[in-house]
Amino acid sequence: MLSVVLSACNLVVDDEYQDVSDNATKYINLTLYVNSDGTSITRSPSGGENGDGREAGYPRENQVSGITLILYKGTGINDPQAKVDFVKYFTVTEDNLEGRDDQGTTYSYDAAETYRSEARYTTGDQKVANDELDFNGIYHVLIVANQNVASECPKGKNISEVRELCISNAYATATPTQPWTAQQFVMTSERDATIDFSSIVPVQKEGVQNGLLYRVLQPLLIERMSARIDYYTSGATYDETRGGYKYNVGTLGDVFVVTKVTPFNLYNEQEYLFKRVQDNWSAEPVTTWLGDESLTNYVIDPNTANKDNSHTLSYLSPIAENLSTDYTQTMSSLNADQKYLINGKDNIIIAYPKENTLKPESHLKKYATGIAFEGNYYAAGSNTPQKRVYYHYLRHQGEGSASSSYHASQWDGLSDTETSSSSVSMNFGIVRNNIYRVSIEGIDAQEGTIKIKIEEKHWRHVDNPVIYI
Repeated sequence: MLSVVLSACNLVVDDEYQDVSDNATKYINLTLYVNSDGTSITRSPSGGENGDGREAGYPRENQVSGITLILYKGTGINDPQAKVDFVKYFTVTEDNLEGRDDQGTTYSYDAAETYRSEARYTTGDQKVANDELDFNGIYHVLIVANQNVASECPKGKNISEVRELCISNAYATATPTQPWTAQQFVMTSERDATIDFSSIVPVQKEGVQNGLLYRVLQPLLIERMSARIDYYTSGATYDETRGGYKYNVGTLGDVFVVTKVTPFNLYNEQEYLFKRVQDNWSAEPVTTWLGDESLTNYVIDPNTANKDNSHTLSYLSPIAENLSTDYTQTMSSLNADQKYLINGKDNIIIAYPKENTLKPESHLKKYATGIAFEGNYYAAGSNTPQKRVYYHYLRHQGEGSASSSYHASQWDGLSDTETSSSSVSMNFGIVRNNIYRVSIEGIDAQEGTIKIKIEEKHWRHVDNPVIYI
């Protein structure tokens, strides 16, 4: 999870500053924590807000170049009367970087340390006109990082309209088919937070006569709007001659070599800036903006309700027997910036999908995001391979236990009408700020399937259980 902390020192000012504060030049200083929250639960994947742990991203995945700060009064984002009181875009540069954890650093739950930052920035001291903010007031806060939406959120705009804002791109990339070029990930508030300026004792602004600096000290959590799909090669060895990751099949000497991995059904419509959940799919569901995901509610994207099997949406790399190669990652030509080692095995970034959530009755083949493993099956003693492609839909909350495994099937094993488990909310789907990590546990030569293990890491991290091929 990402977290922005508007941080500060509550220092005492002398009587002179208290006397002139009404006419002083005001500054605010925001310290940004790109955070990997320490909370951890086991997922199979098993739903909820926190995944199997926290994992720091690449520098390009947690870099912040600026934030749009939106402040409003009222009872919170659900308040129908609330309006924007203040909005401004602040630039952040690498000169403001105070520290960054190494990519791949994982975090487990520590009750004494609620927040674990993977990168820490400050905006520097930002001048604010005296009439722009009520320095005796309490404001609710919305943050949009790496995207200037100030013009879309002018002062006086209803918060009920702000919470409906959507965006087409969850990150900037030079080449969409090359995940290692993705950067400037859009990050937004994950939950409601407030700033009470009346409780902050300002300090003198260095170098500015009659200048007062307000630093704020409570965490404002933000999260990436993108998710990430990884292929983890645990259980395999790289075969240079055959150009892929080799898995032994049983004890007969057969091998299966994964040569390509292709993501499919990558959602290509707009995504809500601010995450929302609803409790059910009844006629009048309760919708919560910036709400926590639970084991029984649903994360909603702008088209979830339209995934009723009668609507055809825009997807990149749509699932097909003859897969599009536009987003294929070829194992023999991976970029060094898309893979790293976990326990001595390559972990490969396959794609950065947008949020894509389903209704219980949504047909997986039509709407669910997944990956296809393409490879060559070699019978013992033979150098003439049989090409095979196995498809797997990414689970967000598994229907099994933490040790459950699932099967990936060849094309003729896919059903046109298969849906999620009726008893598991968010069974399949992609939710923002999660890593969906997939590994192959074994190959069943007779059934023609592969056994898949999938993790979900809260970049947060989702361990999608092992897959059997």
